[in-house]
Amino acid sequence: MKSTLTYVYWSIVFIGTLTCTSAAEHDGLKRLPQKFDMPFTAATLEEAQQWQKAAREKLLGYVEALCPRKSTAELPLDVKIVSTEELDAYTKHRITYVGNEGERKTAILTIPKGKGNGPFPGMLTLHGHGGNEDAVFNPQSLYKAFADDFALGGYVVIAPSLEHRNYAGMQLWNLMRLVDILETRPEVDRERLGVAGVSMGGEWTMFVAACDLRLKAAVVSGWMCTTKGCLTVPNCECWEMPGFLTMMDVCEINLLFAPKPVVFESSLRDPCFPINDCREGYVRIRAGYAVFGAKDAIWQDIWDAGHEWHGELAYPMIDGVLKGNARDVYREKKRY
Repeated sequence: MKSTLTYVYWSIVFIGTLTCTSAAEHDGLKRLPQKFDMPFTAATLEEAQQWQKAAREKLLGYVEALCPRKSTAELPLDVKIVSTEELDAYTKHRITYVGNEGERKTAILTIPKGKGNGPFPGMLTLHGHGGNEDAVFNPQSLYKAFADDFALGGYVVIAPSLEHRNYAGMQLWNLMRLVDILETRPEVDRERLGVAGVSMGGEWTMFVAACDLRLKAAVVSGWMCTTKGCLTVPNCECWEMPGFLTMMDVCEINLLFAPKPVVFESSLRDPCFPINDCREGYVRIRAGYAVFGAKDAIWQDIWDAGHEWHGELAYPMIDGVLKGNARDVYREKKRY
């Protein structure tokens, strides 16, 4: 009798889960555009570059319409060190700076120790929904302390706390101001700048990599997917910036970063992004990268986990491009 009741219980749970998923999928697909305004259809390098320029201008225009950009000449960064902690391998500063709307924002800035005076590569490391500057240094979090790995690997790291806004793209100007901070640090080699983020941080990574030409390498973790995939599961609608949903399939925004190197981390059990749609998105991006003559500058890391950072392909790629040493740090930590 007990086994029969247990079977009935789990049958109800299973059917209910299917019903909820199907309902969410049905409601989401109602918002799926029948056609996109600027899909990537280029067949030649020249066509691809023309599309890239026009698409970037369009994307920047969507953000500008929501929140006008202030230059650092109009609104200086005014970086201030609030506190300093001396760790074995790096100095950890807590800083404030002026954001695009004139408010003071907080971040962690790390400077390598015992590796000379630099210049060092710089990494912008981004948290997701509900995260903050400390979360990306926490090994027990979904971020697996990836900011710490880069800091220990000889990178100057900036890790901000960015608030959730109506649309994720509204943080673009603040993301660019963070790149400004890295670029103007005397310890940083401005030709070796990268970005990595998880979840909404992966989305922010996509946006800033697409629009800030100073960045040379990127890791988009727990975000890259097709528009269909994003709409068929319950996701925060903050990614649906006005104009953005109909612009192109969301996976194609990553082609604005081509031909620069990028790793996409897609875990098998991520409840936010169906793995089959992540695979499809990668195939489409890789085909686009091939038109840019860069099919070997893109990777997808698929592993059995939930919504979290991995690093297995990310660290070697970033180190290879920016000449740091986070891979060895990651491997050493794995031993314990």
